[in-house]
Amino acid sequence: MNVLALSTLGRLTACALIAGAAALAQAQTPPTPPITPVPLPDGRIIQVSAPPAQAHPDGGWMDWRLHFKRTSLDRRFTALGFVQSSNNPKHDPVEVHLVKPSGQIIPLRNSDVVDVLWTIDGQYLIGQGSNTLRLWNTNGGLRVRQLPRMDRLDVIPNLVCVAVRDFTDSAGNETDVWTVYRLHIPSLRPAGQFKLPEEPTERQRFCR
Repeated sequence: MNVLALSTLGRLTACALIAGAAALAQAQTPPTPPITPVPLPDGRIIQVSAPPAQAHPDGGWMDWRLHFKRTSLDRRFTALGFVQSSNNPKHDPVEVHLVKPSGQIIPLRNSDVVDVLWTIDGQYLIGQGSNTLRLWNTNGGLRVRQLPRMDRLDVIPNLVCVAVRDFTDSAGNETDVWTVYRLHIPSLRPAGQFKLPEEPTERQRFCR
């Protein structure tokens, strides 16, 4: 057998092995998605399922688990963030589902975020990405705002604040000053900025 034939045979064998592994994974029973109970304002409790598992290209399954659960201050809406154990070594995607007072569940679009928080009036959900701020209304409508990066979020009535660490000043010297960008809710138009002398702690209220 010549070299070309051996090379072709090797490629066909590799493809057959990959296809066989994928077929085996598909033939196996996928894991049951975990269930999260969510109380509704009328006292009912609904069971919200995580997204279904997907077959991993190397065999097995990429399943989802609950990553965060955030309920609005008026207890009417709940946002559930599910994270996938994916085949991406650098990032496991997140999918956010919104539970409405009626029990309706809405998968929110463009919801691959680190965390979410509700506005004070419970009318909007704000999502923190690496450099994109998301704002959803309670029907799933979305606005986005690009920022250099986001380290901390806070909200007050009508405003969301994004705290970003300034690693260097204008002269290139190392610094530990934090810049806070203020944005109007729901337009996400800029509303000015100010400095913080030190890093805000987790869940610290720093917006003003």
